Amino acid sequence: MTLLTETLNLDAAPPAQHAPTAYDEAVHQLSHTVQQLVLAALARARHLEPAAPPPLDGTPLSAREREVLQRIAAGDSNKAIARALDLSPHTVKRHVANILDKLDLRSRGQAAAWWLTRQARPQGH
Repeated sequence: MTLLTETLNLDAAPPAQHAPTAYDEAVHQLSHTVQQLVLAALARARHLEPAAPPPLDGTPLSAREREVLQRIAAGDSNKAIARALDLSPHTVKRHVANILDKLDLRSRGQAAAWWLTRQARPQGH
């Protein structure tokens, strides 16, 4: 048992009464924190210039895949990406699958995080 599990008694079922408990407060706080982190990352991503993304040294992605990845990091859906880049939704879906495969990632969220961490680095590092 971890300290967090012991402290919050997370192994036990939540109490039946509706009065706020330490469990409820911890879940609420964690949800709020995660939500704030995601919103902050999306806000930063939306301020990226919509110009063609810079080449990422050593990255196996094509220029179009980098454009799609930039839009994913900005929080766009496949449908929105398709409209913005004048592609079919199926083509965007294939680009997303190729991006995840080439970067050995499992989700759009991981892809967005991958993009954002590389955008934060100075060029050449």
